[in-house]
Amino acid sequence: MKYQKAIVYVSLFCAILALNISCGSDDNQVVVEMTSIEEGRRLQVANLYDNQIEPLQIEHIQLTQKLLEASNAFIELPTEKSLTDLKNSWSEAFMFWEQAEGYNIGVVRNSFVHSQIHEWPIDLDAIEKSIDGETPIDEDYIATLGVLSKGYGAIEYLLYYTSEAKVLEEMSIGENAQNRMDYLVSLAENLNTNAKSLQELWIATESSFKTRLESGVNGSQNLMVNAVIAELETIKLKKLEQIINNSENPELRLEAFYSETSREAILVNLETLKKTYTGNFETEGFGMEDYLVDVLDRADLNDNILATFNEAIALFSETEVSLKILAVDNPEKIVELRDAVTEIIALLKNDYSSAANIVVTFNDNDGD
Repeated sequence: MKYQKAIVYVSLFCAILALNISCGSDDNQVVVEMTSIEEGRRLQVANLYDNQIEPLQIEHIQLTQKLLEASNAFIELPTEKSLTDLKNSWSEAFMFWEQAEGYNIGVVRNSFVHSQIHEWPIDLDAIEKSIDGETPIDEDYIATLGVLSKGYGAIEYLLYYTSEAKVLEEMSIGENAQNRMDYLVSLAENLNTNAKSLQELWIATESSFKTRLESGVNGSQNLMVNAVIAELETIKLKKLEQIINNSENPELRLEAFYSETSREAILVNLETLKKTYTGNFETEGFGMEDYLVDVLDRADLNDNILATFNEAIALFSETEVSLKILAVDNPEKIVELRDAVTEIIALLKNDYSSAANIVVTFNDNDGD
């Protein structure tokens, strides 16, 4: 009997010991399941297209249609209210475009449709020459003009270049009132047409964009990361640095000079680029951040990148005056804003690209 009890005790002891060893092994040797490189690329580009690029095209068309309707309403009855409504429609559509601006990728980039939608600084002389001319102004005429005579920038000029009272006067009883009105509504029509063309381009390239998972310059992941870097470089070089370096009338180089919304536009750019990095659009998704952490196991680099994004966004958010005023009164502040963007570029262009084996194709002379 004592012998049998001893066997039972020994068996229980061994079972408890085995259980403790097993539990201890689970605590100290956590198995981390990493996402494969190809799966990480697939998740990344699919999330970007389905949850950002595709819905952006749909809403942008709707907003440009709303802008066209507001333009027609203003032409039919030019009043302070219809002008205010038109300005609000322009601002809503323009700020929304700042979300889509950075996705100038592949076939879309080669089409130059982004430049048809928005480019700056606009050519004031060319615009006024068209308005003063005898050629009938309609959308077909606008389509023949250079990119600096059309798009969001040209509409902004017509609506904001002087006081509202003066705009109303020139649009209703001015010497070239009819031409000015025709130019305005034709710009809105052309903008809506180009928004639809952009959507068609994306629909046509959806399949290849989602399936090109190879490494190298033609892979969709490579194109996407380069688009983010290119947009950051555009903010740095064109939206900020040209203002710093142009000592004569630096404010005239601002993206949205007449409406004084240049800072707000850049803030939208940065917030959108951060979403592209995290992959978190309307809901949480797989982005550049997840690829860095789940595929490459570089949580340390991810923390640094997120910190620089947050610092730059906070700096632009906390700046209380417009870049138009800063360009004249406090250009050192624009240097500070530029440097904050430069910090993000350095991490993505060097550290992230090196870790993810990205071929950086953007250079300072791209001019786009």
